[in-house]
Amino acid sequence: MNHEEKEAERRSKRKNICMIQSGSDIICVDPSLPLLSSIGKKYSLLILAILEKEGIRKNFNEILKSIPYSSSTIISKRLKELEEIKLLRRRETQDGVDYALTPTGMEVVESLIPLLRVAEKFGSL
Repeated sequence: MNHEEKEAERRSKRKNICMIQSGSDIICVDPSLPLLSSIGKKYSLLILAILEKEGIRKNFNEILKSIPYSSSTIISKRLKELEEIKLLRRRETQDGVDYALTPTGMEVVESLIPLLRVAEKFGSL
């Protein structure tokens, strides 16, 4: 088997493994793994929720104070990660630095609501 045939076989196998059927649509899971990994980390969903809740920009200290028992180191790291994947935007002004959701970040938060409702319902499992 040559390289092209091996690659075609690999793609075929992967296609069968990484797909989820939704009605007549087939959705590949692979492209979502970096996003899911980032939002699954400690405090990431809380940061997204805080920025979405009032739809206004928040500075680092406001975000930190909104998450009880959080560490400034972890919050800083999560903010950078969420900015890297374009879910939030960091803005420097003469008054300091603040953060807001990007349109993609808002779309991600809205799309998570059905999952969070299920998780809330079955949270003790």
